[in-house]
Amino acid sequence: MLNIADIYHTGFVVPDLDAARRDLTAVFGVTWTDVEQHEIPVTTPEGPVTANLRFAYSQGGSPRLELLEPVPGTIWEAPSVSFGPGGAHHVGVWAEDFAATSAKLEADGFPRVLTSDDGSGQAFRFAYHRLPSGPLIEIVDAARKAELEAWFEGADYPAPRSENGATDDR
Repeated sequence: MLNIADIYHTGFVVPDLDAARRDLTAVFGVTWTDVEQHEIPVTTPEGPVTANLRFAYSQGGSPRLELLEPVPGTIWEAPSVSFGPGGAHHVGVWAEDFAATSAKLEADGFPRVLTSDDGSGQAFRFAYHRLPSGPLIEIVDAARKAELEAWFEGADYPAPRSENGATDDR
């Protein structure tokens, strides 16, 4: 279903984004995108939520590291004590047929626990699915790959687009 070669990042929810960037730069020598902060409407099994996300990605090619600060009331809660602050949170994978991939994951017993909210209740732009063993897989619509890859390497953060391609404020 998903191809391991399409993994492009591992995400970490960290209590302090700036400290995590400094530490990972010291260890791996990576540089980072600017820190982005956006209010993003998302849909969870409990309903719609607006998540105030603060995040950054490593630069220099795959595999990338994504750092996110905790967002209470979402899957991006504070890091688990059992894994320690900053434990791996999810694996990000490009999905060529995004909607079909999300639907297939759900049908195969990997429930969708969060997706970008376009008002349809369907998977849109990105979606997180939980494996029964606990890990999260984030699938990201491969139609956004070129613009996101450009941002990873220094372009402006891409304005999200609605299903019809129009730019929106999310």
